Order: sequence, then structure tokens, then C-alpha cells
Amino acid sequence: MLTDWVLIARLAAELDDRLRGARVRAAGSGHDGEITLVLHSRGAPLTLAIDPFSSPPTVTLEPGGGEVVAGGGFARALDDSLSGMAVLSVSARRHDRLLRLVFGARSKFGVADELTLYVELVPRFGNIVLAKRDRVVAALKEFSPADAGRRSVIAGQAYALPPLPQHPRTVGRAPEVDAVRSDSPLHVYRRDGRIAQAYVAPLADVEHDDHSIETSLLHVFAQLRAQQRSTDLSRGAERRREQLLRRLNDRERKIRAELASLESRRGSAQRRDALRQEGEQIFATLHERTPEERDALKDRAAALFAQYRKASKSVPHIQDRIRALETLLQTVETLRWEAERAAHESLADVEDAAAQLEPRRKPHSPSTLPRKRKRATLEFRTIHGSRILVGRSPLDNAEVTFRLARPDDLWFHARAIPGAHVVLARDDRSEAPPDDITAAAELAALHSRAKDSAVVLVDYTQRKNVRKQRSAPPGLVWYTHAQTIAVTPKAFG
Repeated sequence: MLTDWVLIARLAAELDDRLRGARVRAAGSGHDGEITLVLHSRGAPLTLAIDPFSSPPTVTLEPGGGEVVAGGGFARALDDSLSGMAVLSVSARRHDRLLRLVFGARSKFGVADELTLYVELVPRFGNIVLAKRDRVVAALKEFSPADAGRRSVIAGQAYALPPLPQHPRTVGRAPEVDAVRSDSPLHVYRRDGRIAQAYVAPLADVEHDDHSIETSLLHVFAQLRAQQRSTDLSRGAERRREQLLRRLNDRERKIRAELASLESRRGSAQRRDALRQEGEQIFATLHERTPEERDALKDRAAALFAQYRKASKSVPHIQDRIRALETLLQTVETLRWEAERAAHESLADVEDAAAQLEPRRKPHSPSTLPRKRKRATLEFRTIHGSRILVGRSPLDNAEVTFRLARPDDLWFHARAIPGAHVVLARDDRSEAPPDDITAAAELAALHSRAKDSAVVLVDYTQRKNVRKQRSAPPGLVWYTHAQTIAVTPKAFG
């Protein structure tokens, strides 16, 4: 029902009441890709945003002068043509999902000029067309008859209105378009807190949790647009999460392949004594050989001793690299867990941390500003007056441990598995009660990969015993002098 022609007529009536006489200050694209007009009406700025391609198509009008993204094509043509013009009227076409916004202006010589913006609010086939005397000036989506059957929309040609449905319908006792007013009541139906349907008459057979009567369709569309943005952000974040996990999996495969190669080389190097023994055996038996054989055998022994020396020198380097790669595998595993648990607003922190694992990574531009923290630190207060801080992303872990914690505060982490950094602080710097230590350990277990386990071992030590891993992403640390406590993962309180 959200794109029913009667509802569009109700929308036109409300827009006409709000926009008649408003003057266009700027036009173009919004940050989410919608077509945006910034207008000035009755001493205040308004932002009209039209998204004909969303599902369902939306038109919103909100107070304030929203930002317009500079661009070319239709957005530039709209700005060049409409800036300075006033809205003369907004109307809807009977039995059609079409808005008609008429703009007018007079030149300094008193010559009147008029442009019409046609907004086709048809799901999956929406469009916006700017016309002058029924001839297309510019269109958001141009197409020829070969693309769309009989009808075409091409700049410079006559604008043909969309064909009307052969059997137009109304729902229930919906009023005719002439009877729709800007203050006609709206029946809004919500399911799980989200708008499911809205109409100018009661609807039957609509599955809903909540039914309300509202007075502004523009307000309903604003809520619907916010829902769509939230859904788009969620889907976009999940796509980014999947891509991040794929990159981490690829990095792990490369690390394991290098480890296998190094293990093979280490095995060969560890057999170097056989090379030395073979060379020594050659020299021990040279006196038994003919003069002609001795020269060749000496060369063979020299080659064996060279291989032995090379293998001996390579062993420490191979072992160091194996240790570094094993640490890197642990880092990848930690970041994979961080990617799985990260909220949408924290995902960029994990992406930045994972980018530091890439070889030959380009350094950040000096002009790049640090990302602002997205959420306040997760903090709990115990009945004994202790504060417990929990990191919720790699950057958050580093923040909690190295900026918020004091040297003598207690620091917690699930043993040998990916987990959050947890800090237990006492404002008076007194010794923490055993109950608070247990509560902090339970939170560390809950915010770890072992959160579903019956018992988790949690290490804790003073913050001054924790240090950053060199050249590692944020939140990767070493710690010493730890005590261990076994707890069951549990939420605070």
C-alpha cells in the first residue's frame, strides 16, 4: 500500500501544503544516492529527498539544509535548472503513482519561466524527469523504446507520461483523489517495531503488532527511510564482515604454506651432520685413491662442507621465522574472532587491524585523521565500588589497557584463546575484593571465544605487566606474572 496511487495523492497534498512558495537553494545528490533539493520556506531551510529506486520508493521532507553532493549528469542539470526557482504546486495524477512538482521564476525582464519535475514512484521502475513545456530537459534514467517498449525518456524529446493501469483499484473505502487532503488521517501498521503498511483507510488482513493513526505521511516516509538505511547499513556491514573473514582466511593459508616450507627446510638443515660426516669420510679415505680420483673427491668434500656450513647458519633464521609465523597465526585467529563478534560500528577497527598484517602495506597518509571512537567503553560498577572495563574491538582493547587502566589495576584475559581485555580498577587504589576479581574474570570469559564453555581459565595480572606486541595490530599483547582463576562465563549483575 505504500505506493498505492491514493496514498501518493495524500503525499502530494501534504507536499503542496508544505512546499508551495518554497525557493530552491541547491539541488543534486544526497550522500545515500537519493536526489535532494534544499529549499527555503517561511524563513527556514527544508530538505526534500527522493529515492525512486528504493523498495518501496520514498519521498521525505525534513527540516534543515541537508548536504548536497556535487556531481554531474542529472544532478548537475537539476541544480543548474532549478536553483532560484519557487515551487508553484505539487499534485498527483489520478490512478497513477506520479508526483508533479511545478517550479516557476521570472527573469529580470519579467519573463515567466516554468519547469516541471515528474517523480515516478513505481517500485523497480521509478524515475525522475525534469521537463520544460512537456519536453525532457534531463532524466535520472534515460531509455529508448527498444529498452522499454513503446515509451521512451530521452533528453530533448517530448515527455510521455507513464501508461495508466487498465483497471485502477482502490483499497477498501479509500476516498477518491479529489477528496484526499493534507490532513487526512493515516492508518499505520507496524510489525516488530518496523512500518509494514500505511494507508488512508483501515486495512484488513495485515499482520501487525501495532496500529496507530498518524497525521503526516512525510513523517511515516522519514521513518521508512530510516528503516531502509538501517537495513542497508546492516547488509553492507555483513558483506564487509564476510570479505574481512575471507582475507583473514587467505592470510592464514599463506602463513601455513610458508610454515610447511620452513619445516621442510628445517628438517633438511637438521640432517646437516650427515653432510659433514660424508665429507670427513672422503678425506679419511683419500690415501686409498688414485691421484686422478683425489682431485674430484676433494671438490666433492668441499661442496659437502659448504652445504653443511650454509645449513648450520640457516637453522637459527628458520627457527626465528617459524616462531614469528606461529605468533602471526595466533594474531590472525584473534582478529578472526574480533571480526565475528564486532558490532557494525566497530568493524572498521578490525579492518584496520587486519590491514596491518598485509605485506608491503602502504603507510597511512600523514593527513589522515585518527578515527573517532564509535562507542563509549563498556563499564560496570560493583557493589564494592570497583569499576570493570571491557574492550569490544581491537582499538577498544588497546584503549582500555593502555590509556584507561593505571599501572596497578588488574588486567584480565581468557588464557590462550581470543578474548576481550578486561580491567578491574579501584578508585581508592585499594586491594580488589575476591568477589570483584571473580566478576571481572567471568566477564573476560563471557567476552571470549570460550563464552559457551562450562569452565574457562582466565589469567589476571597487574596492568604494568602487560606490554604491546611489537609491530602487531592494536590489542595484541604479552603479559607476565599472571595468576589464573577458573570461572563460568557470566554476564555482570
